Amino acid sequence: MAGALDGIRVLDLGRVLAGPYSATLLADLGAEVIRVEPCDVEDRRPENWEKFKQKYPERLTPYGDVWSYAYLHRNKKAISLNFMGRKEANIKARELLKELVKHCDVVVHNFSLKAAEDMGITYDSFKKIKPDIIFAQVTGFGSSGPYKNRVGYDPVAKAMAGIMLLSGSPGPPMRDAISYVDYGTAMLTTIGVVTALYHRQRTGEGQMIETALLRTALQYAGMYVSLWETAGLPHERAGNQPYGIGPSNTFQTKDGKWVYISMLSNRMWRRFCRFIGREDLATDPGLQNEWDRWLNRDITYPVVTEWVASQTAEEVVTTAQKIPIPCGICYEITEVANDPHIKETGMLTEVPGPEGLKFLVSNPPLQMSATPPKIERPSPAMGEHNEEIYCGLLGYSREDLDKLEEEGVI
Repeated sequence: MAGALDGIRVLDLGRVLAGPYSATLLADLGAEVIRVEPCDVEDRRPENWEKFKQKYPERLTPYGDVWSYAYLHRNKKAISLNFMGRKEANIKARELLKELVKHCDVVVHNFSLKAAEDMGITYDSFKKIKPDIIFAQVTGFGSSGPYKNRVGYDPVAKAMAGIMLLSGSPGPPMRDAISYVDYGTAMLTTIGVVTALYHRQRTGEGQMIETALLRTALQYAGMYVSLWETAGLPHERAGNQPYGIGPSNTFQTKDGKWVYISMLSNRMWRRFCRFIGREDLATDPGLQNEWDRWLNRDITYPVVTEWVASQTAEEVVTTAQKIPIPCGICYEITEVANDPHIKETGMLTEVPGPEGLKFLVSNPPLQMSATPPKIERPSPAMGEHNEEIYCGLLGYSREDLDKLEEEGVI
């Protein structure tokens, strides 16, 4: 079954996460995505896993290593092209890049503005080559304003949006392990691309799409910024408790595990109290809304803590569904893949890698009844599709390809 974006060709020039993941989502939706890579990134590739282990025996799960490559570049084709640099081969490679643009519908990149301009990777440049091109540009801070030439990454955007001083307990800023600003920016970029494709289908016009990490971070933190700027209300860091709501927190079970219970509504609180035989708490006039229960958390939290501590984690979850109240076990990362619901619904899947390696990756999170996103191929090897793209798409001969390799262009 063809994907929703079957027939759309995307040139993925992205680096690290936000740009490449947007291209991955487009590939999951059926687009033909050609990943363009200089040859100096091979240490991150799955086919170099053994070499990587020998060089860094203690570094098994670093960000940006071979495992993230396998996760980020599924469903893509890969070509080598040394377009970054100032050597003659790099300049020739950039001319080859322009040839590729003629045959593509979408270009995705997340270079800094200055680096992109130095390489000629701009909307103005590419639309001269292909007037209806859709050019998706991801930056740290956008293309205007005093910070436009700054380099930015996910944690920098979180820091500047106030996010690192929103979560966690009082004290120093707290970095999140998950790069959700990168992922969120990638998703917004993908929405922009799909919308632009629809617009082009109706009008024949291409356009530039711009997303920025700081803009995405401010979408997440915007409510808290607004509360302060419009009402003068600061946000109190309260660990695992949502400020002003509750009881909602992590609680330890009889078998030493932790569960997260979230009672966000008045009805949930009353159902819980009646279930455990505490009608007095269900009807207490001082506990009838979220704010009062937060202010009186010295009363409400011990009740939940004691109830959870009397049961195993599995018993708490089972009982919580009877009440019902939202509850989930706080898994170690080593336990997630074994959850029965995750296994039965296929949220994770194995894809083959080089030399018999298998990579467990998350299946596309979006589900569609007629054109479901799917993983059809594993991450490609370096230059795996050079002949298919350069010879098949651009019409180069095998001899031309050999010469480009000798010159260091590919």
